[in-house]
Amino acid sequence: MKRRVIKLGGSLLTRPHLLDDFYHWHSRQPSADDCLIVGGGQMIDAVRQWDRLRPGDPRTVHWQCVAMLEHSMRHLAAAFQADDRLSPVETLDSEAAWLRYSASPTDSNASAPTSIKFLNPEVVYHSASNAPLPENWSTTTDSIAMWIGLLCDADEVVLLKSCTVSPEDDLRAWIATGVVDPACEVLASLERKLRVEQLPVQATS
Repeated sequence: MKRRVIKLGGSLLTRPHLLDDFYHWHSRQPSADDCLIVGGGQMIDAVRQWDRLRPGDPRTVHWQCVAMLEHSMRHLAAAFQADDRLSPVETLDSEAAWLRYSASPTDSNASAPTSIKFLNPEVVYHSASNAPLPENWSTTTDSIAMWIGLLCDADEVVLLKSCTVSPEDDLRAWIATGVVDPACEVLASLERKLRVEQLPVQATS
């Protein structure tokens, strides 16, 4: 069973039919042991705007924002759990839970996993983790998801976006156009495992 890290962009959190859209997208993907990272969306945008008006220490603000990601993770995990199509879910919110997940063997003959794992990024990405990412606004959950993919030796890292994404572009072009954050360049060696796409909107009756 392949391992896949999925980053769900924070701007998708306020999409009215997000659960429908994710369910239909996910049902069309090859089976994998999925680890889901959730962006901060408008919550982090508010901090960014505040920081423009009243600038704080970049490193301190960065790690405060990382800590805030637990809130979007828990809210979306609860929504998934309440939806029969997407439950059950599992939260990786401790080092022990993460180690069980990341150390588990990936066997192509294994049966499909029974749950989607929601990861609190702060469990593995924190000020003492020695990640190669800048501790400022150039690092978002895009590059954090790539870093997590590296840590667990994921077969694929998928960044799901609300914006239009050209399938013909490469990592450099996505960075230049603002589709993904600049810090992704630090992990360019993972580009062959990277997929960036817009989460399609399903037609509603």
